[in-house]
Amino acid sequence: MKTDRQKITKKLDVLFSKKVREKGFCERCSKTENLQCAHIYSRKHKWLRWESENALCLCAGCHMFWWHLEPAQAIRWAMGIRDFRKLDELMKTDKPMKQFHLEEILETF
Repeated sequence: MKTDRQKITKKLDVLFSKKVREKGFCERCSKTENLQCAHIYSRKHKWLRWESENALCLCAGCHMFWWHLEPAQAIRWAMGIRDFRKLDELMKTDKPMKQFHLEEILETF
């Protein structure tokens, strides 16, 4: 049985992905179909999981066959369109998930 936090996390993931995909096109190739939410820093970093600067709207092809298979090239590209200084500062947060108020985050969507 899922806990309330797990249910809220899942709901936040769905809402965040939808928000990212509302961009309407792949940020790499401009395709408009099969859009996905890709994360620069992995979703395991909860304090960045729903941070817009950490997310990219990519088509399925760019996400799976470029972002994940050519990470060095992908990160160099992402550094040109995202604020990595902000991400680096946020990475230093490293708070345990239990310190997050997921309900408050949910209200922002």
